[in-house]
Amino acid sequence: PVGMDMAASLQPSAVQQWMNNLAAHENALLAQRVAAAEAKAAAAELLKDQVVEAEARAAAAEAWAAAVAEERETEKGAEGDAAEGAAPSWLARLAGGEVDSLGEVEVVSAVSEAAMTARAPAESLDDVAAKQRWLKSLDVPMWGRAAVALSEAASDAAGMAALSAQCDSGDDVSCRILSEQEEDSQARLARLNVPNWGAAAAVLSVAASDAAAVSHAALEALEAFGFNLKGYRPKGGASPEAEEEE
Repeated sequence: PVGMDMAASLQPSAVQQWMNNLAAHENALLAQRVAAAEAKAAAAELLKDQVVEAEARAAAAEAWAAAVAEERETEKGAEGDAAEGAAPSWLARLAGGEVDSLGEVEVVSAVSEAAMTARAPAESLDDVAAKQRWLKSLDVPMWGRAAVALSEAASDAAGMAALSAQCDSGDDVSCRILSEQEEDSQARLARLNVPNWGAAAAVLSVAASDAAAVSHAALEALEAFGFNLKGYRPKGGASPEAEEEE
């Protein structure tokens, strides 16, 4: 090899210096790959943290929301009215961890449109009332679970993207891991309708952020309509204030 021939032509001290420089160069490359992987992992972790608050609040509100929904359904007294507020099937799939359904254009559009509505400022009293009614009709716990599932999937995809980058840089261990998971990875990427794990992480991250925005806005609306009304309680249930005191 050229490197060995070069080493043989040098004096012992020069050979040692040359080998030290080579080792330093390899260590620098390895450090760069590790830093890039850590940066991507940190970005994924930050995204996951953005939905932690929504998850915690949604979990605390789930029992209360279920009691309020049950009372509301009873008061409607009609099967059609009860079905009207049911969560869409695509949301149930996302909340159940079937994040690959984002490969369907209809699902991506539905999540994006819901987030746009949740984030949009109300320009009139009528707009405020309409938005509050829409937010009140949403399944808060299910949106929260969907946000968490999407965030976890985005973190996993970012990890796979980091492995791909390390493999492209010549890391044999990363390449071996990717090779062992190639069949499953290709199937998942095909279901998500994306070309690589970097694109998958981007799609999942945006969807996670959108779902978290809807969950947060819906939970605030739920609190405005129930949690902050002292003395109000659903039939057979305790008020949130009483539950907190317990």
